[in-house]
Amino acid sequence: MNKLCSILLLLPSISAFAPHGTAHTRNPSSALFSVADFKADFELNPETTVLLDVRESNEWNEGHLALASPNPLSQLTTGTWMDSKTGQFSPGSFPIDRFTGVAIVQNKKVYIHCKMGKRAKQAGEMLTQMGYQQVVVLEETFDELVAAEICDVVQGEVQDLID
Repeated sequence: MNKLCSILLLLPSISAFAPHGTAHTRNPSSALFSVADFKADFELNPETTVLLDVRESNEWNEGHLALASPNPLSQLTTGTWMDSKTGQFSPGSFPIDRFTGVAIVQNKKVYIHCKMGKRAKQAGEMLTQMGYQQVVVLEETFDELVAAEICDVVQGEVQDLID
């Protein structure tokens, strides 16, 4: 009993050493990520890191992060995909990397953002079902990401992205 009380008394002091920041949803547990972690991932691992913007096209046109690939949630939830392990069909479409024009491979780390977080969470859950192992749903709003100066913010339509 004495040991249990000692442990319980230590817990608040241990939590004081935990990293501070915004919690982000990761498959399927939670992890802590800071904007600095996000920036570092893109700088250190640009070939294996992707940023999905799941806002709708009109929101994208008004302004988007230069690193992002547009994949509106309304498009991600259309279509059908097949689980290669079970052969079962499910609703949804694989996200497209705007820089390559093909589906994002499942071994890449995928950060997802939207305007307020709800659509990003839905997209994150769907990508997890599709077999993506490294999905990070950013809880920062679009405006917070812009203010953090992750990258340039640009305007333009999705069609303007293709050479």
